[in-house]
Amino acid sequence: MLSLTWSLLTPQFLAPDESAHFASTMRVSQGFSWPDPGAARFPAAVEAAQAQSRMPHEDRSSYSQLLREHPGDGARVDQMTQHPPLYYLITGAVAALPGTTEMAWDNIMLLIRGIGAVFAVPLVWLAWAAVGTLLRSRKAGLIAAVAVFAVPQLAQTMGVVTNDSLAILLAWTTTWLAVRVLRGDRRFVTIILLGTAFGVAALTKGTTLPLGALVAIVPFVGSALPSIGRRWRDAALVVAVATLVGGWWWARNLILFGRLQPDGIGLEASAPPNVPDPSLGHYIDEVWNTTPTTFWGWFGRVNVPLPELVVDFLTISCVILLAAGLVIRRDNRASAFALLLPVAGGVVLFIGTSWAAYDTTGDVRGLHGRYFFTLMLALLGLGAIATTNVARDLVARRALAACITGLASLLAIGGLVMAFIGFYADNTYGQWRSGLRLWLGSFSPMPSWFTIVVPVAFVAVFLTGVIATWVHKRRSAGSLQAQTSP
Repeated sequence: MLSLTWSLLTPQFLAPDESAHFASTMRVSQGFSWPDPGAARFPAAVEAAQAQSRMPHEDRSSYSQLLREHPGDGARVDQMTQHPPLYYLITGAVAALPGTTEMAWDNIMLLIRGIGAVFAVPLVWLAWAAVGTLLRSRKAGLIAAVAVFAVPQLAQTMGVVTNDSLAILLAWTTTWLAVRVLRGDRRFVTIILLGTAFGVAALTKGTTLPLGALVAIVPFVGSALPSIGRRWRDAALVVAVATLVGGWWWARNLILFGRLQPDGIGLEASAPPNVPDPSLGHYIDEVWNTTPTTFWGWFGRVNVPLPELVVDFLTISCVILLAAGLVIRRDNRASAFALLLPVAGGVVLFIGTSWAAYDTTGDVRGLHGRYFFTLMLALLGLGAIATTNVARDLVARRALAACITGLASLLAIGGLVMAFIGFYADNTYGQWRSGLRLWLGSFSPMPSWFTIVVPVAFVAVFLTGVIATWVHKRRSAGSLQAQTSP
């Protein structure tokens, strides 16, 4: 429901690379082919739709009309051909349903955004299940589920047109299954499901690839370890299944293009002839100013950021908690090591990709924090281990749980409010009435009552759940205290 709110709230094409993701979806819907990297163009109809993005909904054309008036390819290169095609095959199939092109193009975009919102539905459960299994504590799983709401950028990412949404769902599914193996579920079916989940994830985006380290290591560490021969068999099986399902795509890239992910936008061809030598200091400064904010919340196409003080507090607090909890004490050391491997791999991939672009073009690119969302469940697991290592007594754990719940509530609802004011009220809270009229009357393709009901329902359900959980815990604590009193 939160991601669907973001689907309605975010202006069309005002999300990272949404124009390119929508272009790929609509191109695939017309023919279900996938060109080589850099070989595709935006459909001219999508470029025409983007030109109408500031018009009121009632003045926007149907996509079929745009196809008639603007046939063929447009001018822009579609960089999404550098990715595997799974997300676009799914969304393209939905866009190809009979009658869909007769809808206004913004209705089609909302339909595709809704697919991402559907992909978001299992994330809270996956967080609860993975962390609950990892620590063998339902309460820890519940706090992890609440913590998902503390990253409003994740909710927006799941609610727009982007292949990140499917990649995140499949990456979290892979992480959950890996945690099950870590905690002793070494059945044949679990090993097969783990390899399959990672293989399918590999068919969505390269940001899922660091999870290969987790998938490969879990047969060898954790609880209920079998014989050495069985461990090697399980490892070989999970890698073989993952390769057959999705790893072949990346082997194909190496064979055909000589690299894991080819250049789909033509950075190398368009690079200026005299690029200055890269500066490590400048690179670090750009990373610090961009990546944490775009992880926690820099909404739109980096239009509306969370306050810098909030971002710095959240980032530094999490780093200190992880460092203290994982270094000072060594409880759950094997699980922490396994979960650290993909995170470290993701950091290396992130630095290598962005530094290569900086070295080639002179511009620091590819710093968006959403690239770590595929690893966020591993980070939640590490955070849960660190928290239990730092907060050893019940009082401290309850205090931390209360802080996480409060912060998650403020960030989930506050992120929506900030984005609304930034998108529609010119960053001026006093203009919220005119902003509301602009949103309901021009940008939302749905009736006003529906556009209002969805966010109101989310806030009501979310706060009711938080309050009910808090009341239940208070009553349980009171009952326990009464039973133990002399």
